[in-house]
Amino acid sequence: MPETELHVEFDQPQEVFFPGQAISGRVVLLTEDKYKARAVNIQFEGIAHTNWDDHESVRRVDADGKTHYVQQRVHYSANVNYLEHKSVLWACRDGSNELAPGKYVWPFSYNLPIDIPPSFEGKYGYVRYSVTAEVDRPWRFDKAKKLCITVSPLLDLNIIPHAMTPLQDQASENLGCCCFKKGYLEIRVDIPKTGFVPGETVPINLEILNHSSVPVTEVKVKIIQQCTFVAFRNGSNFNFIGDSVMAVSQRETKHDTNTVIKQSQALTVEPGKEHRLALELRLPSVTPTINQFSPIITVEYLVQVSVDTSSTFGSDIDCEMSILIGTVPIRQYLPPAYYPPNPAFPPAIPTPMPTQIGSGVVVPPPAYGFVPAPADIGTGVVPPYPEGAQPYPTKGDTVVVPSAPPLSYQDSMYGTDGTQLNTDENQKPFVPKYPVFNNLPIYNPSAPPQE
Repeated sequence: MPETELHVEFDQPQEVFFPGQAISGRVVLLTEDKYKARAVNIQFEGIAHTNWDDHESVRRVDADGKTHYVQQRVHYSANVNYLEHKSVLWACRDGSNELAPGKYVWPFSYNLPIDIPPSFEGKYGYVRYSVTAEVDRPWRFDKAKKLCITVSPLLDLNIIPHAMTPLQDQASENLGCCCFKKGYLEIRVDIPKTGFVPGETVPINLEILNHSSVPVTEVKVKIIQQCTFVAFRNGSNFNFIGDSVMAVSQRETKHDTNTVIKQSQALTVEPGKEHRLALELRLPSVTPTINQFSPIITVEYLVQVSVDTSSTFGSDIDCEMSILIGTVPIRQYLPPAYYPPNPAFPPAIPTPMPTQIGSGVVVPPPAYGFVPAPADIGTGVVPPYPEGAQPYPTKGDTVVVPSAPPLSYQDSMYGTDGTQLNTDENQKPFVPKYPVFNNLPIYNPSAPPQE
């Protein structure tokens, strides 16, 4: 019997879509013979899912009245439904329930909701969006084609005020132990801003003040992805209506940490000396920060800095700062050439360069939205989205995405290894794509002078 082929083709060939954008394309059916069919349907689904098993000790009393404890497996899971829509593209009306040989094309279009998180694959959960074409066949198994798509929100760093806030941290440590104290070591770390996009370089400025009696031997820096997963004993299902879905008992949390990029540098800072240096880490293709519209999965990013010495005990000192990863870069730090003028808009009013105030905070020019309160600047405790700020576009927003440097969509840096749950749902493990900006200039006004 000749093979019948069912395909789903998208108007967006990269299969990457924004919240609020229409998913459009066509379902194609090729058959070389008469084909039994009652209807052709298209279904759109979006779900966040978490899942794991734990063990707990359970008290048992045997027939002799003796008490003992056994290990019992406990299942935790949660589902948050973001979208579920089904449409009939074609239905047989003459009662024959049959298609003649040939090629059939049925167009489709569906608008994604605005308030949905990005696609994500993790160890204990995922956020997946899929499109399924299905041929309803009488007295036979239905023929279906399911494809996962990537949803990538326009997380515009220009309208998140603290994305422009410099980060600063410092730490000191008395090296050695007990009677073998070797003095103290101090480090000061600064990052010129909080918000970055994949493809951009994160500059890390480090000042080492060695007041100990042993030399500093190495500096290590890395950016980690910190994921938090929430699930409920014996499972729970929710339709997304905001964070209120989390008001459920027997909630458990799992954490998973992945290294995004790391770098180490050998150096020598002799006792009593100081040294300044800058290290640069280029962000690969990773999901933007997920801390909105996602009650069971959050993803955050941390920069960790560690300085090692030759001391046997208490030999290192660490700093840690949180950064925000978005999908639209901060344009005030880019040369005008990166945003070519659009003839459809009136000439832009020249924007003054950011100015420095006493604390080293960059003051954004007018119309850049909210400015963090001075008490919150540089503390790392500024709420991620101040009241009234919209990091995701609403229906009336126009978001300017730079046309140069051209952004590209690249597979997640974790590839198929990032997809660990329900891998049999698709023909192959799904790898989401994320926007990556190439050749962005490095913004680092506080970089130490080159030696």
